Amino acid sequence: MSFDQLNLSTPLFASGATGFLGGDAAASATAVSDIYSRGWVLNLYNSPGSYEMSSRIANLVRSRFWDGLHAGTNVDPAALAQSTSKPGGPKFVATFSGTTIPNTGDVAQTVLDFCKAREINGVAPGRVTTPYAVTILELDRAPHSEVHPTFQAHKPFLPILASIGASAGCAVIGDWTSFSMIVLGMVCNAATSHSLRAGDLTFTRPAETHGAPAGDGFLEAGNEIVVLRGTESAVTAVTRGRFSLRFANERALGRLSTCAALSTLQCLAQLVIVPQGAFFGQLLFLLSIAISWVYNYCTSTLEKAKTKVVMEDLLEKPVAHRYSLGTRAAMAVFLMQALKPTNVEEQLAALIPNNTRVWSTWRKVVAERLSHDKPFFNGDLPATATTFTREEQTLLRTLLGDAQAASNVVI
Repeated sequence: MSFDQLNLSTPLFASGATGFLGGDAAASATAVSDIYSRGWVLNLYNSPGSYEMSSRIANLVRSRFWDGLHAGTNVDPAALAQSTSKPGGPKFVATFSGTTIPNTGDVAQTVLDFCKAREINGVAPGRVTTPYAVTILELDRAPHSEVHPTFQAHKPFLPILASIGASAGCAVIGDWTSFSMIVLGMVCNAATSHSLRAGDLTFTRPAETHGAPAGDGFLEAGNEIVVLRGTESAVTAVTRGRFSLRFANERALGRLSTCAALSTLQCLAQLVIVPQGAFFGQLLFLLSIAISWVYNYCTSTLEKAKTKVVMEDLLEKPVAHRYSLGTRAAMAVFLMQALKPTNVEEQLAALIPNNTRVWSTWRKVVAERLSHDKPFFNGDLPATATTFTREEQTLLRTLLGDAQAASNVVI
């Protein structure tokens, strides 16, 4: 087979399927560069994952919500980085106001993920059944009620140059089919980039409530607990604060719907047309896609961007200490020591709702002894335990031992 025959008639069918690959990295990279960073260089490069991108953009458009305090159209920026628009964050329980928020939001989830990654500063001695990690976060400063944060991301010079070079190479060898598909990918990606940057990333939180009690409380997600200690406005920024991508009007948001349609068109066109190009033209097409994928993968640090924005820009690097407790009983006592509520027994009942007489007695004993400066739980059993069976007395001593293990942890 001659060079000319190879150049003209050998299809690489995999080259047309690039629209179905690398969608997650492309969506995350787009969120970082066009929403959190909003740099001056558009993403003018041929990117993989166009089919997934069209779905994510449609999710973003559908995530629109009403904000009566501000003009414009608001959407949830988290919708671009996830395959479904399912909201949610860890549960929050306020210690003094009694408020419970079953699902907080993206800011609280970012705080929880940040705490999960921290090293353990102290371990409670004693038995281990179901271990819990408790992080105490000191929120000394509250962000303003409206903030417009940014994140510095790498500029896409390398994939842009690669796409321009690949299209120029296709033009040199006369493969206008591959040339047009590379340019189509560049135009569609740049259009999406430009439309997203028309939105303004905005953080908002509810205004302070004068006379409200302290905002202290805790986030709970499985075996991970985060204690939030600070003013009501600082804690509210975590539990009820939210990010929005604010567009000036419906027309600006409507451009995103057009971009979703263009991304779908790009995927289908490249699927059908790219294999019809010349062999070396298809190789150049794949080269531009490969370099773009590498850039997307390296830039798709969305969690890093969100953590930097939330923990540094909004909460201004709060002090955090993380502890390990071996049982739920020890965790509950540790929470009471960290938060110091006035209704300890009631809060213990909410954390451990067992209604047996052993647990009821345990809650009463713990609530009474926590009122002392140096609580001690390993002494004699209370008088009410004299009627207990031997097994119940043994269980009560074990649970009081858990309480003692928690009180031995230095906060």
